[in-house]
Amino acid sequence: MSQENDDRIRERAHAIWEAQGHPEGLADEHWAQAAAEIAALDVTAPGEAVELPNPLATGAAAEELAKPKRRKKAI
Repeated sequence: MSQENDDRIRERAHAIWEAQGHPEGLADEHWAQAAAEIAALDVTAPGEAVELPNPLATGAAAEELAKPKRRKKAI
């Protein structure tokens, strides 16, 4: 992977992390989501207008954040 491509993925993964409220433990999911989105941009036809999706709307990280939180029982 080129340094330029890594930088693009890193920036997108960071944007996803920020948009989702800085969750802990989802770095791999954020990276995978960002890599998939950047790859999709790279295969579009020249001149075709493509926008990245809302960071909160897609990816395994968004699904993980949507899961109900388990509450700890008070003792």
